[in-house]
Amino acid sequence: MSVLLTLIIFSIIVVIHEWGHMCVAKACKVYVEEFSVGMGPKLLETEKNGTLYTLRILPLGGFCRMADSSDEETGIVGFNDISVWKRIAICVAGPFMNFVLAVVVMICISMSIQINKCDVVDVIDGQPAQAAGIKAGDRIIAVNGNRVHISNELTYEIYENADAPLEIKIKRGSETLVKTLKAEYNKEEQRYMIGVLMDSKAPFLDIGLYKDLPDDMERATFFESVYDGAINSIFIVKETFVGFAKLIAREIPTSELSGPIGVTTVVGESYNSSKEIGYIVVLLNMARITALLSANLGIMNLLPIPGLDGGKLLIYFVEIIRRKKMSPEKEGMITIAGFALLLTLAVVVAYHDILKLIH
Repeated sequence: MSVLLTLIIFSIIVVIHEWGHMCVAKACKVYVEEFSVGMGPKLLETEKNGTLYTLRILPLGGFCRMADSSDEETGIVGFNDISVWKRIAICVAGPFMNFVLAVVVMICISMSIQINKCDVVDVIDGQPAQAAGIKAGDRIIAVNGNRVHISNELTYEIYENADAPLEIKIKRGSETLVKTLKAEYNKEEQRYMIGVLMDSKAPFLDIGLYKDLPDDMERATFFESVYDGAINSIFIVKETFVGFAKLIAREIPTSELSGPIGVTTVVGESYNSSKEIGYIVVLLNMARITALLSANLGIMNLLPIPGLDGGKLLIYFVEIIRRKKMSPEKEGMITIAGFALLLTLAVVVAYHDILKLIH
């Protein structure tokens, strides 16, 4: 089941990515030869407006194949013959749609789950927050200079700075105060905490997930759910950027990277831990993983590595600076080198994923 779910998630993410490329390509009048869902031999095909839409036997993503060169006789416009700005737009469209998918999924999740804000409704006796002078009614707005809007951001900042003092900026009425404290590890919760209870709202949509919410709990509005989902999406993107930055700075070893094998393991563990609770929890967990992976794919594709969209963008920006187009031969050699690098990285990541499974 974990393999099947992983294939479905990856297929959705890749197809949305390629769909973004196709939509902008068509808007730029570039001839799209084929848009495929899946890889390998064809199962089904249909043609519309000159584009062949296919369903292939292997559920491994998909692709969007565009004409490389123009043909005056047929009126076909090739990708290589359009302006550099249009080529940039087509390349950016794929990662952009991955971010859109992450936002839409997180908004749907936020509509279905309890929303936790950064308004303090109670302070636990004897905990760091009480000792620092934080009170019920305070709104936490920043931790160590980083703005927080939802409890997930607060939890993340506490975790990232668990061994250091926390400067917590709060809003108390018309006053803005700064309190300094240090988080304490809670063995029962198995995480660092400061000892505050945050304001919560019932989900906008009642999908049967909660059966024990207080009757007097205020229900989140549609716009609050959209806001919460959008902020969660930004949080995911920020967390991913920080992860890549730490990887480049060697603060995180390459062994911590995960590929398809590692993702399949995570999907399997999430499925097994939630299936006993109910299919709704399974669906929400899979949706959350989809949003996280979609944001990761969007960011990774923008990295200036040959073979990725970011590598192409780098070539196009060099073209703008030089005011001269790179020869197809050189661009092809750079792309091949990039694919070789990506393949090597994939092998290394797969090796570490297998070691994790063994141990």
